[in-house]
Parts: sequence; structure tokens; C-alpha cells
Amino acid sequence: MSARITSSYVHARADAGALYMEGFLAAHVQELSDGRTALSDGKADLLDDLLDNTGLAHRVEGMKIWLRDGTIAYSTDKSLIGKKMPSSEVDAGFAGKVSSKIEQSPDKEHAGQMIKNYPLLEVYAPIYKEDSSQVIAVGEFYEKAGGMIAALSRSTRSTWVIVGAMTAMMAGLLYLIVRSANDLIVRQRYLLHRQLDASQALSDQNDKLRQAAELARMDASKSNESVLNRIGADIHDGPVQVLSALLLRPSDAGSVQRLAKHVLDELREISSGLVLPEIETVPLESALRLAVQRHRSATGTAVAERYTNLSMQVAHPLKICLYRVVQEALNNAFRHGAGLGQKVEAAIDDRQIITVSISDSGPGFAARSATDQTRKPLGLDGIRNRVDAFGGSLEIISADDNGAMILIKIPLAGNGA
Repeated sequence: MSARITSSYVHARADAGALYMEGFLAAHVQELSDGRTALSDGKADLLDDLLDNTGLAHRVEGMKIWLRDGTIAYSTDKSLIGKKMPSSEVDAGFAGKVSSKIEQSPDKEHAGQMIKNYPLLEVYAPIYKEDSSQVIAVGEFYEKAGGMIAALSRSTRSTWVIVGAMTAMMAGLLYLIVRSANDLIVRQRYLLHRQLDASQALSDQNDKLRQAAELARMDASKSNESVLNRIGADIHDGPVQVLSALLLRPSDAGSVQRLAKHVLDELREISSGLVLPEIETVPLESALRLAVQRHRSATGTAVAERYTNLSMQVAHPLKICLYRVVQEALNNAFRHGAGLGQKVEAAIDDRQIITVSISDSGPGFAARSATDQTRKPLGLDGIRNRVDAFGGSLEIISADDNGAMILIKIPLAGNGA
């Protein structure tokens, strides 16, 4: 940019010099078109006076007028007049071209000349014959260039300041853009990592849920088989045996009636364990009390009860689940713990979690016989599956000769009425 400014400035000054040559000097050198090799004394004195007594004296250091063969027809340095000094700039001038250059110090062309005030702007311009395009001479003058170079230096410094300021501003903007983009990339990367972790956690949770569902399905199948085996065993060991005795042994009418009543009672007892109780419209506390009452009626044993804050409504499937859990746990307490110290407690706490415990004072789970282990109505697996279906937990607490307790906890969130 600085080089372009300098070049444009020099060319502008050269064009101004060419106009000066054409406007002021051309009229005084027309006699050179007649083949003269030097200006007449009158014309030379006129040019000397023009250069010495006008404002040009402060700007122009010297001047020459060249002929086509390189002969100097006029010069402010009178010792050069008549000498032949061919120059490429002179040849270009006769071709109609204006040329210029800045001289910082004397070169071999100016050796011995009376030019001292450097730097100078050296300009070559063609001088035309009047009313013609014929070049009759080339004028060369040396303009003092100190002020011009100082102005160019100031312009260069200003240009560098502007360029530096613009560069700093652009660098700052570029830094802000890159920094902003980097921050955005970091945030996006962090969010992607979080989403990836969440997706991985969700995938792991889905795998666990799938495995739990598969285990629950298998456990449900096993529990169903256990229920069917229990029903089949109860029917075979009860009514079937009585009916077989009735068919194989002659009996009177009274005996037949007693046996038939016995069979009917057995079938009623078995079927009562299959039909769900009428608990859909009753509160949870009433449903649990109904399970305890039926256990008392069937076994003739005592059961202590304690219920806290069970007034809220819960979903019917949850009531069925808790009813069956209490029923099965009390049957286990009666069968394996001889019905000793049977107790049912249920409560809903401030966290909206329902806790149900069924305990006895029998010998505990460890004292069961092998037959007891295989003859359970629904079994602990069935209780666990029921509780898992509602997102609850099951804990079994037992010690030798110190009874047993089944403790379940089920959240009411999502299981309300």
C-alpha cells in the first residue's frame, strides 16, 4: 500500500511537471525544431531568469533540455551545454512518455554536476512543436523532494497505524469468534456426554427391567404350578379320599350324610382360597381386617391387629395384593409357627409408603421340615412377585425359636385410587 501511494504521488508530480514543460517552456524552445544544437543566448537568458526570479527557484534545483541524439541544448549548469550524454529516459521522452524517479544521492550520470540538495524528484517530459505532435526536445528538471518524501513518510506512518489498528481489531474479533465457538463446542460436548451417559444409564435400566420382567414371568409360572399342585394335593388328600372311603365301605344313611357334609366342607375350604373377597369398595383397613377375620374363622387362632393412617383410598389391585400377602403370611404362621403370637400391623407414613408386617412367635423358618418347604400355599416367591409388581420390597426376618416376620414396603406413588 505504501509503495502504491508513493508511486501514485510521484507520477502525479511527474504529470504536473510535464504540464509545466508544455505550458511554460515549450514556447521558448521552438527554435530547436530548425535543427539548432543549442538555444540562442536570448532564449537561454529568458529561461535562466524564469528559473531564478520566480517561485520555481524554491522548488527546482536544476533543468536540462535534450536533443534527440543526447546533446544537451540547455542546462542550468552551463558547463554541460553542448555535451552529448545519451540516456534511456531521454529516448523514452522522445517516444512521448513521461518518466520520473526519486534520486536520494548523486549517481554516475550526475557526477561533477552542480546539484547538491538531495533527495530530488527527477522528471523527463517531451516538448512538442507548436500545433504538432512532433517531439522536438525532452526537458529534464530536478524538483526538491524533501517535503514530498516527508509527506510520504507521514502518509506511510498513518497507513501503518490504520493497518495496525484494523489488524488488532480484526485479530480481537477473530479471537472472540474463535473463543465463542470453542465455548460452544465445549458446552455441546458436555451436553452430548451427559446425554450419552443418560442414554447409557437408561439402557442399563432397561436391561435390568427386562431381566426382572423375565424373572418375574418365570417366577409367576413357577408360582402358578405351585398353586395348581397345592389345589390338586388338597383335593386328592381331602374330598377324594373321603369319597373313596364312601365308595369302598358300606355305610348307613347317617354315615353317608356325615361323609358328604365332610366332603362339602373340604371343597368349600379349598374354593374359598381361590375366589377373591368382596373388597373392591371397602377401604384398605377393612380389606386387611377381612383377611384376618377369615383366618381366625378357618384356624380358630388369635391374631393381633394394629392399623395406622389407612384411611386414604388405594387402587383395587393393590388391595388384592395386600389381602393375599396377609392371607398367605398368616397361613404360613399357622402351618409353620402353630399360630403362636400371630400379629398383623399396617401403616402409611409421611413419605406415602405403606408398610405391612406379619409376624408370629413360632420356631422360625430354619426349623421347617423338608415337607413344609415343599408344601406352601403360594409360597414366599408368590409374595415376592406380588410385591415386586407394585415396585415394593420384601424382607424376611427370622431366628431359631424366636419367630418369623415378613415385612413389605410399597410406595403409594402411582398406586393410588
